[in-house]
Amino acid sequence: MFNIVFRVIGAICAFVLFFSLFSKNGNYLDIRGIIASHLKLLFNGNRLQAICIFISPVIFAICIVQFRCLEETVLENLNVVLSILIAMLFSVLSILNTLNTERSDNYLVLLKETFTATAFAILVCLLLLVLSFVWLFVGSFDCSAAGKLFSGITYYLTIVVFLNIPLVIKRIQVLFDVKTHVHT
Repeated sequence: MFNIVFRVIGAICAFVLFFSLFSKNGNYLDIRGIIASHLKLLFNGNRLQAICIFISPVIFAICIVQFRCLEETVLENLNVVLSILIAMLFSVLSILNTLNTERSDNYLVLLKETFTATAFAILVCLLLLVLSFVWLFVGSFDCSAAGKLFSGITYYLTIVVFLNIPLVIKRIQVLFDVKTHVHT
């Protein structure tokens, strides 16, 4: 009886938290704006790139789940990697914040896009970290329907993160190349 009550309460809390974070005019955190800006960046450029970053991982995740569901040790190792990656991405944000904004309009657009891509990667990492902690606390590591669904979501988000990192690296390289060429 209590198990069902706590599941319902937990689901209600998760639902309220989800919609409060994604509210349109939220002043706490603009997750919706970060995601929209990142999607605009990808879909205004090369549509094939956007498909590769968001659609292909779905297929990969489904294929991987057919071979193996997540195990506890893999999830724990993923949490360590995500923690390091989040710290690294926050460092990138601080570096981007120090770049000279007295540049051309193109440079400022690229700087903003790089900031958005980095913030998006941080959001996905944080989502993945929260989901993995929840699964470590309440999930079971079997290949039940719930286990396969969670494994698929985890695989998908992990692939999306690792496909977005080269995008961030390339943009940072271009920002620093422009900065270097201006000073030489």
